[in-house]
Amino acid sequence: MLLIADNLHIMNPVVAKALQARNPLPFKKIAEHCTKVNAYAMDINLGPLKHNIEEVITFVIDAVQGSFSGRLVLDSIQAEVIAQGIKICKQPPIINGFSLEENKLQTILPLAAEYQADIVGFLLDEQGKIPSGTEERLAVASRVVAAAEEQGVPPEKIIIDPVLVPLTWKDGTHYNRALIETIQMLNQVFGQPTRTIAGLSNIGAGAPDSTKRQTAEAAFIFMLAASHLDYILMNVTQESNLTALNLSQLLLAEKIFTWQEV
Repeated sequence: MLLIADNLHIMNPVVAKALQARNPLPFKKIAEHCTKVNAYAMDINLGPLKHNIEEVITFVIDAVQGSFSGRLVLDSIQAEVIAQGIKICKQPPIINGFSLEENKLQTILPLAAEYQADIVGFLLDEQGKIPSGTEERLAVASRVVAAAEEQGVPPEKIIIDPVLVPLTWKDGTHYNRALIETIQMLNQVFGQPTRTIAGLSNIGAGAPDSTKRQTAEAAFIFMLAASHLDYILMNVTQESNLTALNLSQLLLAEKIFTWQEV
């Protein structure tokens, strides 16, 4: 299970302040930390950009690429932001992402075909709703892959995101058990290896305190690892999550376990 950092997003006050001031140092520090924890990729989510799109995305990507050599995940609902980002990435980026919603099919998905890029496919139906059960999610997954193929994006370029939901949702635990089952069944459904991704931060939304949120997140990391998730998107400054991720990989590794690695 490869680590993708989700710390570089506009809701992070440090990021918002640095972006407004065009101060590259906070971005470099985030990138350096991602390198330190061996992150596979960094997600970049700058929110809706109304002005100076080319200048803004270029500034941010240039700031992080000097300190981080991994892949970048271009997380935006704006096609022009993603397209500009793709042009200046040193490593092949991942587009995050598209769903069966018509505007995503028309604006975001074509970029994956044009640039032959990997792209995240969210298991949301045509109305943007998350299916509650495993069978429904697998049916949506089939439609997501079919829609991509129609636009020239092969299945091996798609990374399926079954969409984690907050535990505090009505039937939140049911939704997330269905997510685990979906991850486990995708390879069988498509008859070939199918990459998957999950964003961990959603699960703890609404938690009464950080300790309980961190406990729930750490527990779910083990569940995701056991389901053979390929990529986990999470806060890389939260030590409890990093510990859980490391230990889950040790427990699943096909080698002799040693306490020295814990």
